[in-house]
Amino acid sequence: MSKKILTIQDISCYGQCSVTVALPILSALGFETAILPSAILSTHTAGFKNFTVLDLTNEMPKIINHWKSENIKFDVIYTGYIGNKIQFDYILDIKNNLLNEGGLFIVDPAMADNGNMYYGLGNDIVLGMIRISKEADYILPNITEASFLTGNKYQEIQTKEYQDKLIKDLYKLGAKNVILTGVTENNKIGARAYNGIDDVTVLKEKEKTSYHGTGDIFSSIVIGNILNGLDFKANLDKATDFIIDSIRNTVNDKSHSYGVKYEEILKDYRLN
Repeated sequence: MSKKILTIQDISCYGQCSVTVALPILSALGFETAILPSAILSTHTAGFKNFTVLDLTNEMPKIINHWKSENIKFDVIYTGYIGNKIQFDYILDIKNNLLNEGGLFIVDPAMADNGNMYYGLGNDIVLGMIRISKEADYILPNITEASFLTGNKYQEIQTKEYQDKLIKDLYKLGAKNVILTGVTENNKIGARAYNGIDDVTVLKEKEKTSYHGTGDIFSSIVIGNILNGLDFKANLDKATDFIIDSIRNTVNDKSHSYGVKYEEILKDYRLN
């Protein structure tokens, strides 16, 4: 029977990130996917001006209570961008009441990159992400998010010792599995996974161009791979290749600077 996933994050109506990538990717990988939007944005916040934002905090408990009345439950809860601290209470309510026994609680603390918090987010969001990360089966922060979650100073140039400290401090928060993204070494980039025993790093040649939303795509692919039973090494290897292939599929299209053209890559990935 197909796993039923609930993803809780924003809808950026234009721009390939958040729900607009999580929903098609997880569905294509074979999983029924429901959504609980934390906000609706006209576009994502990278490279667009005068975007609109509608905070959906007031709607969330109404939706949750309806689900409870219908006895709707999920096998996986996957959280992403959260823009209001009140929403963390609702997320934990869902985890405690709508997650099937033995289900997975997966947190992508999508709040920061390149040493800075995303537009409009403050320390209250960091504290909320720490709250839910402590209860997660998996967390998937990038290097910047990891530094905020653990209180370590962000380092643009990563050393092995710095990565070691980040991933061990993340694990100490309480999550059972940590997947640290944006790990770099020389001219390579990838991810590192740790569960208290296994410590796996996958690095690939870094592309010259980067795009907004690749972290959301990576997380969605990783979650699909987890549910399909891949181990750390195979999972990170396939997910990293997917992002690189998506970037290469986009780089020559100068009109497409707001995200990667992953759809054709997804078709091939689904067939493998």
